[in-house]
Amino acid sequence: MSRFEKWMVAVLAVLIIGFALLEATAPQPTDWSPSFSRYHMKPYGGRLVYERLSDLFPEVRAVHDPVEVTGADRAWDDEVAERPVNHIYINTGFGLGTLGTEYLLRMVEQGDHALIAAEHFTGAWADTLKLQTSIAHWDNESISDIRFVGEQRLLPGVFRFTRGFPGAHFTSYDTSRTRVLAVDGASRPVLVQMAYGLGRIVLCTAPRALSNYNLVKDRNATFAAAALSVLPHRPVIWDEYYKVGRQESPTFMRFVLKERALRWAWFLAQALLLLFVLVYVRRQQRAIPVVAPPRNASQDLARTIGRLYWHKADHADLARKMIMHFKEEVRARTYLRTFAYDEPTTSHLAAKTGLQKDDIQSRLAAVARRESASRLSEKDLVDLSNELHDFRKHIP
Repeated sequence: MSRFEKWMVAVLAVLIIGFALLEATAPQPTDWSPSFSRYHMKPYGGRLVYERLSDLFPEVRAVHDPVEVTGADRAWDDEVAERPVNHIYINTGFGLGTLGTEYLLRMVEQGDHALIAAEHFTGAWADTLKLQTSIAHWDNESISDIRFVGEQRLLPGVFRFTRGFPGAHFTSYDTSRTRVLAVDGASRPVLVQMAYGLGRIVLCTAPRALSNYNLVKDRNATFAAAALSVLPHRPVIWDEYYKVGRQESPTFMRFVLKERALRWAWFLAQALLLLFVLVYVRRQQRAIPVVAPPRNASQDLARTIGRLYWHKADHADLARKMIMHFKEEVRARTYLRTFAYDEPTTSHLAAKTGLQKDDIQSRLAAVARRESASRLSEKDLVDLSNELHDFRKHIP
């Protein structure tokens, strides 16, 4: 990795860490979305409610499975009679299927109690119990007043709930087995108790009254305590499945993507790394420039000198330089001690080239004649060049 690349990686790391710190320290807007989960501390979460249940009941246990799983053993053996419990379901909506409704009602029929708080009831559960609900208003600034009613009312006074109460209330239920425990400001039932076999079902259309926000708001905690006091002093099974679904494994990436600051830092890191890869690959794969082959300086020099002699028309001097170069080449290639126009040189060249001595002598005589000439014509210079070139071809 080059020095520039190391600096780029360092700058990217600083940007990612800085952005994550800014996001983590920035004030976050309040999340008013309802979840009623014991894992959430937001206003309409259920952590405080879940933690305070131990003040009213001897044991509290949370489950993350549907009622078909949690009630598989209890609904069909003697466990309910031996150790009855309370089931608490708090959610925006509650709608069990046919099998879930059968399991829960069978457990209640054998002696369990159930408190279900939801703004609307649907599915086989609502059909079996003949439940229908309605919403009075939808704006986020709605206010709802709730008061207990009946010959033995749970608490006196009026409880005021603010911040987005939809005013959900019951419009239909089985009056033969149901007793109204609380109504809203328009005398519409919001909390009812329904007898079912050996147990009871408590239904509430104000689940937001059983949330973190209203547990610490004014005296509304007493309303939650009174509503929960309808249940007997037994162990409690707190539902988490119908709030957030099945709990997934708490992996590192799930935590990173859940937190807003870490999520943005992760996306920024991915984007910057992708940009770095694209820039790096583009720099590595840029077009290869066409490099011209190196020029033959010796050849250029020879051509320049040749043109110079050609323009001066001094063919004899150029011929002598050509002959001198030829003699030096022959001496080096044939391992000749001294090049001379004599018998030893003729015999040596004949042995090396395979030519006849007479041929060698005639060639050397022509070269010697031109070397000693004071003037040569252009034709003589061309003939000399051809003869020297032909002679070179026979030299090994």
